[in-house]
Amino acid sequence: MSSSLRPVLIKDETGNSTRANHVVGVDESGNDASTGGVCVTVAVRTHRRNDSVLVRALIESGLKPFKFKSSTLVRYGEVNIQERERNVASFINSLQETPITWTAIVCKGSFTQHEQATATSMAAKKAITSAIGQAVNPDKNEPATLLHDGAIDNYREYEKRLREQVAEDFGSSFRHGVCPVHLTFLQNADRTYPQSNAADYIAGYIRSKLESTETIGTIGHNNIKELDPSWVRNSGETSTVYKLAELKPIREMDTRSRALSWLMGKGIPVNPTPTTQDPFRDLVSEIPDKTVRDYLLTEI
Repeated sequence: MSSSLRPVLIKDETGNSTRANHVVGVDESGNDASTGGVCVTVAVRTHRRNDSVLVRALIESGLKPFKFKSSTLVRYGEVNIQERERNVASFINSLQETPITWTAIVCKGSFTQHEQATATSMAAKKAITSAIGQAVNPDKNEPATLLHDGAIDNYREYEKRLREQVAEDFGSSFRHGVCPVHLTFLQNADRTYPQSNAADYIAGYIRSKLESTETIGTIGHNNIKELDPSWVRNSGETSTVYKLAELKPIREMDTRSRALSWLMGKGIPVNPTPTTQDPFRDLVSEIPDKTVRDYLLTEI
């Protein structure tokens, strides 16, 4: 691992902290079941030592990590919809030669929030298990953070069901046989952590394909699955919700603050107190990958 990339520091509701070296970013495209449409939930997993590989793939595909996500790339990034689709397709293909794993779960029709929560949990589970023997080694006791974009709303049905589903899918047998997985929420995760950024791009790409003439089978990736009703669990247990330790952002440098959060394995608080201290350049200079290092120093 690059010395500049710290383990991700997460804390539970009582303040107990855990350092996670596996990050599973999840994001979705299309979440309104009432329209009878399509929702695609994607999980992208990497070990922290391979985060720069993921960032480089995003950079080389023209997806501008830390600056944009799928919707804003077109709106502000001087890229049209067709160019974005080609860029994301190139990015997905580039991941085949890396240790990074991802899974997409598709919900169709009048799906419930419970089914959508199941898709989130199962996408993360499959992204992790597909790396067993490659990057995830059972009994190593290296925790993973399931990084969910947005702030948690404990009154929403989705969050309640997600906590139940995660407790079931990542219970004792998974914890001891594969690795512990901790559900973590972060506002703007899709522009802060490359795993969530990648999930956002991939989900939008797949949804666009499915809403045209494509099917899951014709898109050409065997890690895209339709939701199986047997995955939906009803559990009395709920998982603990974690949040990232907070970083004081660099004053008036939002984009660099997001990249700094990624480097330090932290998050930016909702009501931040900026700091004039700026360790960004020193930390970036420690990244071995020249493409990533140059991009961070010259383009954000």
